[in-house]
Amino acid sequence: MTVMMKYAVVDLEATSASHTSKIIQIGIVIVQDGQIIKTYQTDVNPHEALDSHITALTGITTAQVAAAPDFEQIMSEVAELLAGCIFVAHNVKFDYNLLMRTFAEHGVKLELPRVDTIELARIFFPTLNKYGLGSLSRVLDLVLERAHEAVSDAYATAELLIKLQKKMAELPKNVLTEIARHADSLIYETKIVISEQLALLGPIKDDLVKVDQIATLKPYVSKNKNLVSEQFKENLALLDLDARPKQQAFADLVSQRLGDTSASFIEAPTGIGKTYAYLLTLLGQGKKVIVSVPTKVLQEQMMQDLAPIFKDNFGVNFVKLLGTQNYISLEKFRQLLESCQDGKNYEIFKMKVLVWLTETKTGELDELSLTMTSPYYLDGIRHSGQVYNGQLHAEQDFWQLTQQRVKDAQVIVMNHAYLAERIMDQTELFEDKVLVVDEAQQLFSVLEQAHQKSVKLVDELVKVETHASHLHKRLVESLTYQLSRRQLDIEKIRIDAKELGLSAISDVLVNPDDFVWVQNHVLKSSPKDFLNFAAMIPKETKTFLIGATLVMSKKRAVFPELLGFTDYTFDVIPAEKQDNQKVFVASDSPDLTTISAQAYAEYLSQEIQRFKKIGKPIVVLFTSHESLSLTAQALELADIAVLKAENPGDASRVKKKFDEHPDAILLGSKKFWEGVDFDKQSELILIITRLPFSVPDDILIRKYAKRFKNAFYDFSVPLATLQLAQAFGRVNRRHDQKSAVVILDKRLAGKTYAKQMVKKLSKGNHLIFSKIDQISSQIQKFL
Repeated sequence: MTVMMKYAVVDLEATSASHTSKIIQIGIVIVQDGQIIKTYQTDVNPHEALDSHITALTGITTAQVAAAPDFEQIMSEVAELLAGCIFVAHNVKFDYNLLMRTFAEHGVKLELPRVDTIELARIFFPTLNKYGLGSLSRVLDLVLERAHEAVSDAYATAELLIKLQKKMAELPKNVLTEIARHADSLIYETKIVISEQLALLGPIKDDLVKVDQIATLKPYVSKNKNLVSEQFKENLALLDLDARPKQQAFADLVSQRLGDTSASFIEAPTGIGKTYAYLLTLLGQGKKVIVSVPTKVLQEQMMQDLAPIFKDNFGVNFVKLLGTQNYISLEKFRQLLESCQDGKNYEIFKMKVLVWLTETKTGELDELSLTMTSPYYLDGIRHSGQVYNGQLHAEQDFWQLTQQRVKDAQVIVMNHAYLAERIMDQTELFEDKVLVVDEAQQLFSVLEQAHQKSVKLVDELVKVETHASHLHKRLVESLTYQLSRRQLDIEKIRIDAKELGLSAISDVLVNPDDFVWVQNHVLKSSPKDFLNFAAMIPKETKTFLIGATLVMSKKRAVFPELLGFTDYTFDVIPAEKQDNQKVFVASDSPDLTTISAQAYAEYLSQEIQRFKKIGKPIVVLFTSHESLSLTAQALELADIAVLKAENPGDASRVKKKFDEHPDAILLGSKKFWEGVDFDKQSELILIITRLPFSVPDDILIRKYAKRFKNAFYDFSVPLATLQLAQAFGRVNRRHDQKSAVVILDKRLAGKTYAKQMVKKLSKGNHLIFSKIDQISSQIQKFL
């Protein structure tokens, strides 16, 4: 039997994190042959008083260490434990350097190979969001009884090391060999653990396809059956669910409209079970269904929450479709692996992708951890949508495998952006299927994005050579000036761009009738009319457009017309008062027209802290990133931990973290208004910081102004009302869920247009106008 190396897993508690710190506690756990064989802990006298924050963090007091032995008294004992071992720590640089310096102060030289479990965890657990010991302990079920007690931290790190060894032992030899090839970039001698496991590798499970350095899971084949009955109640009974009156009415309406050739618009309130209703009804009629939802987050929720239920109970296959850039290109990644000299973080990225490929079923890049991962790394391996039979990894290609699964799926789930992008060039995908556009009110902004042309100005202007002629320099100066003006001279910009040969700018300005504007140093243009969504849908495709907030006008069905529909039906299932939700409007909130952004952020911080005392999870919705950031800073200064999405793609990750913590505070902006359902919490509080009006120069508002006599009253006010109702619905997904909504914008209590908003909102919600100091107690009584 091969004897494995012996590892001394060490954790030190110290007087500070500086280079002059002194040891106050040592914990050592010895690991060999994948087992913990010995533990050791001692306090150490630093001969100085401990700062209060160190005592608060570690629980170690000045009196405790004053009674402890000097380092010199335990030095030989520690040295004996470490002899012949590999030194392991979670952030090994700190622990090893402190211990080495302390030994040196007593005339002893410490020389041991060093291994860092943080870097190994980043590689071998490639989908985790955080790699701190506390986070890893929760996710990996490590024993961490007392965080920041040395032996407890060392024990958890030892368990982590053992899990890492097991993870390596489960990898195919071609993958671990390639990881070892890139592992020289790891800190100190961390590669030792990988090399040891590589030498010990035995047979592995034969569930992988191995090609060159890359291994992926064998493609799974799941036969679609569709055992859904034509009887809606019978299907619900199989799922142990009872049909609610509104849900039954909605299902009956879907069944009735299925026979119409025209598009069917249906407004129905949240919380009635619309998704089950339309899926069971359409599948019960033997239809293949394409469901489009607003965001990737909602796509993922459908795949996680509904797909397994329909597969287990009815044999129905779901498949998720995303744009090609969301998938990894194995060909690009293979080329990336050729170099081993791209810097530590880039090499760690390559190694973790190698591990991830042995685990992922989808190849979706969103699964990968973004910790210390540059977007540039991901951009380098995004799929282009092209796969050739001669490519080395063609048979493993995730995008191609997804397309194959689509052919045998009864339900295809996509998002509105993908729908807008592909409905014209993938006509065959929509043939013989029913298209359900869920939360159809979100189509406006998505279609507008698809309709726009844009170019980053910096990318274009740098193309003008530095040694350009004097004339060219003058033209660049002129162009730069014109692009910086609030009122753009489009013809002048067009002429300058043409003279300079900046074709991308010329392309954006090719249509003289377009709206043109500059936003965040990006030149954009958009046709003056809306994208005709109705014309994009294949003629034979039956389409349902569903949402809780589709009615914008009492006079006529404006929504379908704006999307280009002339042949349609429009049905409304009226909302009822939601007894499980109450909406509180703070009638004494600050005047938003006079208060500064910083002062408002401090006000929001105080109110969030007030509601935090209730002890329920809190979602706070903002209409501006600046306000969100300032409020986050104010809360952090008050030592209040918050969750927030730093990047557009973070919404799903942040939502998962929020679901894991019963008293978390989440700060969200656009993505969380539009496409994240909070259905895991039994009770929660939603705070809306400001009424969600679009800014007057928003491109959609400018377009609507062409259609309405009074764009503000006829469009902006109804749209803001719909967005509010939609936000209420985000936290009211189940009839057994309770939520309190707080609106910190007193305009809803006093402005003329507010009467129109309140009348609409009151049809389905209990609106309570109250002073802010009374709202907290009212919520406590309600929840």
